[in-house]
Amino acid sequence: MKHLIAVLVAALSLTACNDKKEPAPLPELDKPAAPAAEAGPAKTAFEVPDFVVSTAAEDIKKGEALFAAKGCVACHKIGGGKLVGPDLKGVTARRDEKWLKSMILRPDVMVKEDDLAKKLLGEYFVPMPNQNVDPKAELPFLLSYLKSTEK
Repeated sequence: MKHLIAVLVAALSLTACNDKKEPAPLPELDKPAAPAAEAGPAKTAFEVPDFVVSTAAEDIKKGEALFAAKGCVACHKIGGGKLVGPDLKGVTARRDEKWLKSMILRPDVMVKEDDLAKKLLGEYFVPMPNQNVDPKAELPFLLSYLKSTEK
C-alpha cells in the first residue's frame, strides 16, 4: 500500500511541475503469485496415463493396501498432520490430477523439473523416492484411495 501511495504522489508531482508534458506511465505493480495448490498441470518428459479415478469400494481398498505395501505410510499420513512428507488427506482436491500422477510415478524427475515439487522438497528436505509404481496396474488404485480421503 505504501508503494502505491508513493507512486501516485510521484506521478501527481510530475504532472504539477510540467503541464505541457504527458505524465510518465505508472509502473505495473507486482501481481501476487498463484498459490501452489492452483499450480497447473505438470509438464513432464514422461508419459502420464489418462484414466477416470474410480470411487468403487474395492478399488479404494486395493489402493489403501498398495499405499501400505509401497511404503507410503513411512512418510505420509492420511489425516493427522505431516510426517516425513506432507499429510495426504484431501490431496486430490488440492492438487491437479496430472501433477499427482506425475509425482507418484516419477518423483525423481519432478523434483528436478517442477516448481511445486521443488518447493515441497525445500519444505520437507527429503525427496520422495521413486517407488516404481506401475502406471496401469497400481496408479489407478492409489489415486482411488487418495481421492477417497477428500471427505
